[in-house]
Amino acid sequence: MDEFEASIGQIAQDDLIRRFGYPQRFKKLPTGSEVWDYEFLAGNSRCVGYRVYFDEDRRSQRWEPQRCRSDQ
Repeated sequence: MDEFEASIGQIAQDDLIRRFGYPQRFKKLPTGSEVWDYEFLAGNSRCVGYRVYFDEDRRSQRWEPQRCRSDQ
């Protein structure tokens, strides 16, 4: 998922949706920013999760690893 990781900080929400689809979960924060959770299957059915943070202008700011809900 190097392409996904490299795009964060460079890409807006609409472009992220076009390239990687809609997130499995998202939350709007009181500040007007949003947090999106993505889960992807990597080799051997291993789930890789990402939490992406957006600013009020819908631009991605950063990501962090996220535990997949299917792993819990």
